[in-house]
Formats: sequence, C-alpha cells, structure tokens
Amino acid sequence: MGVLLNLNPKNRSMLDAVDGGEPDRDITNSVVIDHSTGIRVLLAPPSPETAEMITANGVKVILEALRKTHDLVVVDCTSYFNDTTLAVLDASDVILTMLSLEITSIKNMRLFLEVAEQLGYEKGKVRLILNRADSALGIRVADVEHSIGRKVDETIVSDGRSVVYALNRGVPFFLSNREAQVSQDILRLARSVVGERAAPAADDDSRKTTQKKSLFAWR
Repeated sequence: MGVLLNLNPKNRSMLDAVDGGEPDRDITNSVVIDHSTGIRVLLAPPSPETAEMITANGVKVILEALRKTHDLVVVDCTSYFNDTTLAVLDASDVILTMLSLEITSIKNMRLFLEVAEQLGYEKGKVRLILNRADSALGIRVADVEHSIGRKVDETIVSDGRSVVYALNRGVPFFLSNREAQVSQDILRLARSVVGERAAPAADDDSRKTTQKKSLFAWR
C-alpha cells in the first residue's frame, strides 16, 4: 500500500505501535500517516519477519483504536487465511471480495464463500466485486453467478492503462483520471458501501445520532 501511495518506506508502520509484543492503544493514532489525498494510512510492518510481531489480538486492539477516531476504516488484507486475517474478518462490518472472469478466481471465491458460511458470516456482510468485468474471456457474468451460487454485487471495468499509469506514479487513478469509467465504478462501489443515496438531507438530530461506520476489505 505504501508503494501504491508513493509513501516513504521508512515511514512509521504498525510495528511502531507495538510495545512488548502488543500494540499500545494510546500510540496507535500517532503512527498513522496523513496522505496528501486526505486519507490517513497505517502501513503494514516493513518485512515478513517483523510482521510476525503483530498478533491477531494486536490487530483487534489497533482496529478498535482506529474505529473510535475514524468514520471509515479500510483494511487491505492478504488473499489467504491466517489468524490475523480471520481477526480482521470477524471484526468487519462489510467484507469486499474481489474475483475476475477466470476459472481459478471463481474456484477460490467459491471456497471462500464456503468458509465464510462456516464462520457464520451473514450474506449481507460479504459483497462480491467482479473486477475487469468487461473482459472478453469466454466466461459470462451469469456463468460466474451460477457457479458460485449468488449474484455479483458490483462490477469494475478493465482499464489497465489508467490503473498501471496511476500505480507507477503513486497517485490514485480516481484522482488522476476521475472521469474514466473505472473511476466511476469505484465511486459507485464506495457510495454503495457507505449507504449513500439521493435522499433528502437529514435533520440535525438525525445527523448527531448517525453511528460511525467501518469497512474492512478482503481481497
């Protein structure tokens, strides 16, 4: 994530919140980096060996601290299960799962949904996002839905040129090319997740009682 946002690899990370093997609630927010886009970023530990110092319980402590001070928390997890990933999934309000029009991706998604069901996650907690949905690869969206046994919730078009160019510059493509269809798809997805609708503005009392929301992404 730090590379994608053009952050200095020497910046602070989750590792700096660790004290005696467990994160300190009081200093978690002090190691979050303010990015030029307006978001705040908490980087993963800089190396695999240091990542082992962050336990599943430590992740829970960090997330609890961030949820108290942020309206929205997005976690970019690994694509495999471990204790840390499961801790994030258990604590999440929404899980965004990415798949594509490829047999291996469809198979992995089917397995993930089976695990999610065994873990007791409600269907509404898991949302399926079809990436590169307009790719002509011989598999239709209907085929994917039939294979995994449920509908795709959101789709994102393929736009390798915009995406790769933005990644190489370390600038989110939503900012560098907001009018592109891929950017509009991401915007639609974000609005769907936070429940944004074209509705009359809420009164002051309603706004005061609106609870903060958290989003945890699994990919």
